[in-house]
Amino acid sequence: MENKKGRDRIVKIGIVVDNIEEAAKHYNAIFDLKEEAVVRYPDPNKVPMAGAYKKMRGETVNPKLKSLIVNLEPIYLEVLEPADDEPSPWREYLEKYGPGVCFISFYIDGFEEQIDLMEKGGYPMSFVEEKVFERYAYFDTQDKLGVTVEFKERRSRE
Repeated sequence: MENKKGRDRIVKIGIVVDNIEEAAKHYNAIFDLKEEAVVRYPDPNKVPMAGAYKKMRGETVNPKLKSLIVNLEPIYLEVLEPADDEPSPWREYLEKYGPGVCFISFYIDGFEEQIDLMEKGGYPMSFVEEKVFERYAYFDTQDKLGVTVEFKERRSRE
């Protein structure tokens, strides 16, 4: 597989839980965090930015998530709990495996090129979210690697 540049540094580990409030208490008790990790709840009134979307296996979805960022530099943990019954990679993981490490994330450049390379290598994209200022994709690597791979690309907010 050509052009693996930027795939050598994990920036985030994604963990799915079934009770994020309890998980937050434990993360704050165990780790010496500069700032207490606080649960963020989905805003039911949030309107997506123009051009933003989420797709799971090609179908448009709009799952809601509770989240918790645990900053453990040089990486961070993103702890997630599905907040609705909408199809999502997080709900799917939780239902199939229970709480655990769902994905590892790498920052990359050349988003479409990297997606194409992964798919040609036998790792189809299972989820993509376009947030306008950043975008990320998950690939079906769980069976081969024991974890889902996420590629994330950030753009300027200008």
